[in-house]
Amino acid sequence: MDWRRIDLNLLKVLAVMLEERSVARCAERLFVSPSAVSHALAKLRQMFSDPLFVRTGGGMLPTARAQSLERSLSLLKAVLDVELEAGRVSAPGATFEPGESVRDIRIVSPGALEISLLPVLAAILRSRAPHWSLTIEPFERRSYEIDLATGRVDFVLSVGGATPTGALVDAAVVWEDELVVLAGPRSALHAGSDRISTELYLAQQHIYPVPWPTSQNYLDVELARAGKHRKIAFSVPSYAALGHVLEATDLIASMPDRSARALICRHPDLRLIRLDPPRRSQLSLLWGISALQEPAISWARSIIQDAAAKHGDAGGGTANRIGSGQD
Repeated sequence: MDWRRIDLNLLKVLAVMLEERSVARCAERLFVSPSAVSHALAKLRQMFSDPLFVRTGGGMLPTARAQSLERSLSLLKAVLDVELEAGRVSAPGATFEPGESVRDIRIVSPGALEISLLPVLAAILRSRAPHWSLTIEPFERRSYEIDLATGRVDFVLSVGGATPTGALVDAAVVWEDELVVLAGPRSALHAGSDRISTELYLAQQHIYPVPWPTSQNYLDVELARAGKHRKIAFSVPSYAALGHVLEATDLIASMPDRSARALICRHPDLRLIRLDPPRRSQLSLLWGISALQEPAISWARSIIQDAAAKHGDAGGGTANRIGSGQD
């Protein structure tokens, strides 16, 4: 099929139908009659040799073929949106002023950054772009290509380089962190050496913040490959409770070094202990390539990098070696 012979208005109908799953609502959004939408669907079915939608009691259910087309249409829409926005901003007399603009930035982030990078980033945004809002989504080990390309999320902070990238997504390493242990006064490790072996580490009872199952956690996957496992005695949904639990129990927790230092600032009785051999991982920043054409997104990326540098200055060490990630 030669794309130059396709009526591109049909793709617009298909895109809206995939969102609405109703001929009447699709017609209303496109400012056409329901019969016009039905006529367009007939042409689309012939074009793709598929019924595309099946009428059910709950509306028009897309077929597997229609669902496969949804990804391509979403990517096309995202690229067009960026191009149109770039054209609007680059128009004569148009300028981008962060302090006067309104924008919601959506970032996917690991839990450990709640107590390290994210507070610094929030402070910078409040200072330089007070009308912006920041929404954080929990990080998952999966591809975020479509999310970034379509603009559903603006950035992904990925731990360990495990998040796939593609032709539509670019990435840069923000920093490398070291996995360390935090122990409270009740722990047998609190009065011991500054560095412990893997064997001694595994002999302890652990507290585990649960962003994802241990079967998807890079540390536990590495240990399992060697036939070793941690003893998880207590799981919590975030890092917020770690300091209080470590102070009240003999449990230990594993986390990136800068996150550990952030907790020690709030709970000075906790002690940081390093592992021997050391374990390190990278934190990467991912973004949609086409999205950087939008000045707001390009500026936001620079702000995230600025926040990383400021966090490094505040936490000790260089800006390229500040803690992140997840245990």
